[in-house]
Formats: sequence, C-alpha cells, structure tokens
Amino acid sequence: MKLFGDRAKRITTNEMNVVYNRVKDKLSNCFTNIQLSISLKSKDSHGDIDIVVLNDKGFDVREVLKDRLNGDIIDYSKNGNIHSILYHSNELNENVHIDFLTTSTYEDFIAQYTYIMYSDFSGVLGVFSRRIRFNYGTHGFFKIYEDKRGQYHYILLTKNLKEGLQMLGYENLEEYDKIENLDDIVDFMISSPLFDSDYYNGSRMNSSDRKRVRAGRPSADYIRGKLINSNKRRTLEDPDYFLKKQFPLYYNKLQSDILKIQTNVIPKSKYTGNWLISNFPTVKSGPLVGKILKHWFNTYNDALDAVDEEELKKVTSNYLKVITN
Repeated sequence: MKLFGDRAKRITTNEMNVVYNRVKDKLSNCFTNIQLSISLKSKDSHGDIDIVVLNDKGFDVREVLKDRLNGDIIDYSKNGNIHSILYHSNELNENVHIDFLTTSTYEDFIAQYTYIMYSDFSGVLGVFSRRIRFNYGTHGFFKIYEDKRGQYHYILLTKNLKEGLQMLGYENLEEYDKIENLDDIVDFMISSPLFDSDYYNGSRMNSSDRKRVRAGRPSADYIRGKLINSNKRRTLEDPDYFLKKQFPLYYNKLQSDILKIQTNVIPKSKYTGNWLISNFPTVKSGPLVGKILKHWFNTYNDALDAVDEEELKKVTSNYLKVITN
C-alpha cells in the first residue's frame, strides 16, 4: 500500500514531467544535481514520482523542501535517505506523492539513480545476483563472502552498477539501455549465461527474496512468471568468471579483502585450526579444517572459548564420523 494512500492521485507520464519540472525549478539552487528516475516507456501512469537528489552540501533536506515548496506540502514522511511528500500541484490541481532519494556523493547519486531505473528491474535482478553470491543494491555492487564462522561479509566491488551488470554476465549493455517494457526486462535478464530460471521458483525463494521481487505487484509478478516459464538453464559454472575476465583489478582486490577477513576471523578464538590438527592428526590443512571450524561456531557462536576442551573433542569426533562416512 502506498504511503499516502488514496490522497495521492495516480498521474500520467506527461503530468509527472510537469510536476517534476516545476519542483526542479524550485530546488535547483539548493542541490548539486536533481534527476527524475527513468521509467519504462510502456508505463503510462504512476502512483508516485521518484526524484534522486545529490545533496553534497549537507543541507537539511526537510527544511529545504519546506522553504522552497512553501505551502504546497500537505504531508511529509522520512524513511532513511528517502524524504516523501504529499505535494499539491497547482498546475494539475491535484495532490501527488513525491519521493526524494537523497545522496551525499556523486558516486552514490549515480548508483541510486541507476538502481531505481525501470521500476521492478533491480529488485527482480537482486534475487539472481544473490543466488551467485553478489549483491546489487542502492550503494553499489558487492561480493558476498561467507567466512569460516558462517558469517556473511559484503565486500564492495564497485559503485558503478553497470559494471555490476557486466560482472553478472551482461556484456551487451546497449540492450540494457534499450529496455522499454517488461518483456525487454525478461529478455535482458535471461541473456546471462549465469542466469537460471529455477532461482525464481517459489520453493527456492525466502521471504527476503519475495520482498525483493515485490511479490503481489502485477508488473513484478509478470516478470517473475516469464522468467520461470523461459526455462533458461545456467550454462556457466564459475560465478566469478566475468569478474575475473573483465575486471581483474577488482578481483585481485577482492582476494586481498578475503585474505584479511580469513586472517582476522578465526584467531579471535583459542580453538584454531592448529588446535584442531594437533588434537586430531588425521585432519590435514585444507577445506576440511574450515568445515569443522564453521561447525564449531555454528554450534557455540560467541561462547566457543568457554567450552571445555574434552567436550569440544567429543563434538568434533562425532562430527568427523558424520562427514567422513
């Protein structure tokens, strides 16, 4: 349900442009950059207006809106970096919902602007990116790394989301720029050799995924249904293939960041890989060590250091029997 409900009128694309141009004129001297989000050309009506703002001067956005839009603000709400107003347009003689998505740096401005393009595109794409351990979000494109404790780390690769699209296997960004309707979104998404339709089957999606694809919205449900029905199978195994191929410097930095995480995570406990190997000589250095350490942390979490050595030996011995048989 929309923030301002029935109080905000649904408007046409032409009406949206009229409101945007008027608001931009009133705010242009306050903010370094103001841009209307790019909607699908096939979308002819809008429940709200998304405007991305570069506020690198650090102004109080609420005060700026109140000062420059005078008595035209009927209602106001703030959620994180989003300032929402119910705005009375004198040109339309209607009340409309406007969201100002504020950023403090140019890089964040471009990331936010790119993320909200094409309505439901980014949310739906986010499910795919997480399946192969990436995160496509408003603050940039991240690699999701799971450490030996089973904790997830979001490592920034780039704030340029178009580079993120290339890392997901979308090499022809000209097709991205040509997107006009929901079917274009589907065609673009299934073009990556890393994409698989099964990522969108209900049994594979958790509550966060359903929120990401904005389940229940007709447009989002249409895209998801088309992606499932395409029966597209993933043809490339290595999720980092395009990261390595097209952005080797980013990949090298990622490996360096991962090494720092690996170095810092496990020594926090007195029960390390060395303790494991010295007490269980059959366990050699390698992936098995990481698997056992992860089992410890999953079992005891932050209380691991308080566990009696004999108890941990027993737990480890039982776990080894399970995973080696």
